Amino acid sequence: MVGDARDRLRAPTSAPKLAVPPLPSGHVHRARLEDLLSRRPGGGQGSPLVTLVCAPAGFGKTTLLASWFRARRRAGAAAAWISVDAHDNDPFVLWSAILNALETGHPTDENPAAVLPRPPQRGEEDRFAAELGDAITRQGREIWVVLDDFHRLTESSPLRSLELLLERFPAGLHLVFSSRSSPPLPLHRFRVTGELREIRTADLRFDESEAAAVLRGHGVSLDQPELVRLMARTEGWPAGLRLAGLALSESHDHPATIGSFVETDRAVADYLVGEVLSVLTADYQEFLLRTSVCDTFTVELASVLTARDDAGALLHKLEQSYGLVSRCSPHSPWFRYHSLLLDYLRAALRRRSLAEARELHRTAAVWFSANDEALTGLRHAISAADEELMVRLVVEKGPAIVLSGQMWTLRRLVEELPRRVAERDDVSAILAVADLSAGDRRTAEERITRLAMVSGHDERALDLRLVALVHHARLTGRMSPEAERLGERLDDIADPDLRMLALVNRGTVLFWLGWLQRAHTDLTRALHLARRRSYDYAVLHCLSHLAGLAGADSDYRRMRATAEEAITFARERGIADSPGTSIAHVAAAWGAYLAFDDDTAEREAETALRTLGASNDRTVELAARSAVAIVRFTREPHDALIAMRECWNAVDPREHAQPALVAYASNAEQRMALRLGRPDWAAEVERRASSWIGRSGDHLLLRARMHALHGRTTTARAQLEKVSSGEVGCLVLTSEIEAHLLGALLASRADDRHAAGVELTTALEKAAAGRVLRPFTEAGPDIRALVAAHSGRLGWAESFVGDVLAAMPAASAGANLSPREVELLRELPSMSTLEEIAGNLYVSVNTVKTHLRSIYRKLGVTTRREAVFTARLRGLL
Repeated sequence: MVGDARDRLRAPTSAPKLAVPPLPSGHVHRARLEDLLSRRPGGGQGSPLVTLVCAPAGFGKTTLLASWFRARRRAGAAAAWISVDAHDNDPFVLWSAILNALETGHPTDENPAAVLPRPPQRGEEDRFAAELGDAITRQGREIWVVLDDFHRLTESSPLRSLELLLERFPAGLHLVFSSRSSPPLPLHRFRVTGELREIRTADLRFDESEAAAVLRGHGVSLDQPELVRLMARTEGWPAGLRLAGLALSESHDHPATIGSFVETDRAVADYLVGEVLSVLTADYQEFLLRTSVCDTFTVELASVLTARDDAGALLHKLEQSYGLVSRCSPHSPWFRYHSLLLDYLRAALRRRSLAEARELHRTAAVWFSANDEALTGLRHAISAADEELMVRLVVEKGPAIVLSGQMWTLRRLVEELPRRVAERDDVSAILAVADLSAGDRRTAEERITRLAMVSGHDERALDLRLVALVHHARLTGRMSPEAERLGERLDDIADPDLRMLALVNRGTVLFWLGWLQRAHTDLTRALHLARRRSYDYAVLHCLSHLAGLAGADSDYRRMRATAEEAITFARERGIADSPGTSIAHVAAAWGAYLAFDDDTAEREAETALRTLGASNDRTVELAARSAVAIVRFTREPHDALIAMRECWNAVDPREHAQPALVAYASNAEQRMALRLGRPDWAAEVERRASSWIGRSGDHLLLRARMHALHGRTTTARAQLEKVSSGEVGCLVLTSEIEAHLLGALLASRADDRHAAGVELTTALEKAAAGRVLRPFTEAGPDIRALVAAHSGRLGWAESFVGDVLAAMPAASAGANLSPREVELLRELPSMSTLEEIAGNLYVSVNTVKTHLRSIYRKLGVTTRREAVFTARLRGLL
């Protein structure tokens, strides 16, 4: 015993109470944390006056402090260690131990006993705090006092005496508290002044390297995936990792042991019972068991599960005093248990009563469902083996699950449903929608095939079947009459989520069919409903498709604004990589392309392609791939044209294709083919497009180009006149602008200056409102000369003329190419041989070679490739 000679002045203190605990075998040195113990937070000078190491049992608090304490002692520091126990709730006993520790912890031969005061009796706390402070200050050196297991102090008397010492904090003293819960001491002043160092649960968790070191101490080596899984199971809990090391050292099946060692290893159970649960009363243990059915829970849910109206008070105590429960995030209303403790509690509950566990899961399922957590509710319904509840949750909550973007989680849970539940008509229908939304067309089609026989009076099952069929139609491009049938049912669908799902799918199908106004109505209604219900994925789908729809309607300002709104919304909600953004990026790319912002156009088109997913409709994929090919053409013309052909040649002409998309893509592809000297491919574009847009002005433009190419100017102008006069309308504005530009060029070549001016003015007027520059640059250098020649006679479109001329650099006068040389120059970017070019121009090969040498000389180049590059730089191509 220490202090036996002064029994009348102090309570006796056992030597082990003042001894630094030994380090466990396989101890992992934690240099980073030990360094923190000696430094003030925020980089302040000196050591912290007060240090708090606070975490639940098994987090290595004592081991960390023991290792650090020994290092301080070796460095010659004065340091005292006290292992607090229940007897220390008597202030006289506590202070006797501290005074004895101060004596034994002094590193020199001098005896500080003569200057230390006697422990306080009741009512002497103020006197004692003042005298102890003076004594420590007079020693003139720093001393560290560690109070381990501080949570064992539960009475107010010893805590009050410590408060007094904190209020009169003496110079040179450093207090270190180790506790399972935050001590009820006024530490806030030290926290504010930067004199409190706190090391808590998150700091004490082992990282992967420390965990691997623990396992090596047990002769265990795990590969990286197994180590990651073990870290997830233990959450870095040092005691759990040591127990896992013991279990793994005796196991030949590491994956199985990692998954079940809490339930099967007796050492884990003994530790949890002995160190964690044994300090709790029966009420608290029952509370833990009944709430353990949930991964996370609120005070309200805990009250429902335990039938206790004081659940909040119990949780507060478990969190603050025992550290057995923690909030999922600061200030969150949701609580959770450590995963290993949770596994133990669940196993204990099942051992006690499987029926009770199922009933608790049923209660949790109902609560979560009522609080808009349908998937969590479904998990509990599956655990409760309540098939009727499973069906109700899937059928009633399924539309909301899909609209909120949680279809992948639903599909994973489906694997746990009994087969007779999953194959019910109403369940199968919503699962088909989930499959389609996740891009699993094969599984969805299997379900839809079984749904073909759905009949009877279950209107919800019939409505779900219609939604599934319409979704399948938009995904595949094979349109079906179910879209109209679904429209007829809309007003009779009472469930707002199911109605919203129907509007989203029908609106999208109507968009693909080209019924733009009806599509806009459906998608706008769905957008309002989705915003009201905070369904982010549904909001994103509607915004993105409304942007694409504006582009199909040639409202380019609205297209750009809505695309930006959709992209910004996705970024703010953390779903920027969702497939739902793809069509918004297509719209943004097209808007930038038309405005001659090639860098933005290429970036947005690449993003559209990158965000494509299996859940995207075929039309979205066509749009994204077409956009990439179009914007890449200026940089990689041959590859871009090949990609465009492959994209559209893969589409069966008997299937439906979105009309505006066909108009945009076929117009661009034909220009690309002609630019590269492939009139055969250009003609193929016109024939292919006729299957989808054969009665439109857009198709007449394609035909007129081919007539003009072959010198049939009168026929070409006759085709374009149908567009100019309004006899045949165009699907998209760019086709109409290009039709007027081609008409202006042909009129100019026919020396019909008046008609050329009318056509040019009309093209400029139509392009000015949306600042559509691209058709002018694509029309070639001749159109620039025409615009310049008519400048000053173009009416209100004059304000737009400057933008057009700036986007079309004037050809270099130094080139001085003849008309025949210009004609040959335009053939050079193609993949055609000189013989093929000669055939296209109806001249001999020798004539082509003569003109080619002249072009090389005038441009200052020596190769065909250099000629094309230089001509493009000078605006000749």
